[in-house]
Amino acid sequence: MKKLMICILCLASIPAFAQFRLGVQGSFSALNYWATDGFGGLPSQEFTWGKNGYQAGVFAEYDLGYSGITIQPALMYATTGAHVGQSLGFQDNANFTYAFSDSKITVNSLRLPVNLLYTYRIDPKFKVFGGAGPYIAKNLSGTEKGNFSGDSTNNYNNSFTYRFKNTISINGNASQATLGQSNVASLDIGVDILLGFQYKKFQVSGAWMRGFQRQYHTNYVNMGNQLWNFTLGYIIFGHEPKPRL
Repeated sequence: MKKLMICILCLASIPAFAQFRLGVQGSFSALNYWATDGFGGLPSQEFTWGKNGYQAGVFAEYDLGYSGITIQPALMYATTGAHVGQSLGFQDNANFTYAFSDSKITVNSLRLPVNLLYTYRIDPKFKVFGGAGPYIAKNLSGTEKGNFSGDSTNNYNNSFTYRFKNTISINGNASQATLGQSNVASLDIGVDILLGFQYKKFQVSGAWMRGFQRQYHTNYVNMGNQLWNFTLGYIIFGHEPKPRL
């Protein structure tokens, strides 16, 4: 009787495993920040430019029957950040006049996207897919490094430029990089939209991600994540569902 029950459970689980796949993926990321004014109606004088990043990790796929709909969660180690320039550097330091900055922010995080995909099979080896879904990310660590130029308050002829490198703290406080205070929020929540194709067990996709949470801010500006991921994946376990006859 016990052997019979085990056989029944094994047979019952075959369809579920047939619909499940596991893979690995890595991405080149084009990182940037969106920026909004910290004071209503006042110019922030903040400018952001893109910088390179990456993500890598594992993903799973589960087919919802033969509908072409697939759930695709992933767990990724990822970098975010931006190249931030021409920000007012000394607004909270009475020893200096306003000065301009140029710094690069890099944040390391764990990201969990869960996408709902629609797939269309062109032939037994090739299919295309597209979809969207939410993500949540936990920031772990990071750095902000760059340089500041300006004049001292008491001597306007005393121009200077100095470099700095700050370890980022994970909290929601305002950043003042010239005083060694670089902070990012603990969590990020946003949306992921992607398109791609699969040939045999290889997947290639492009995705746009936009965070809704403020990540980095000063007294003048709020910033959050927006980025592109260009991803190569490989399925290491599982098979595509055979067409229903």
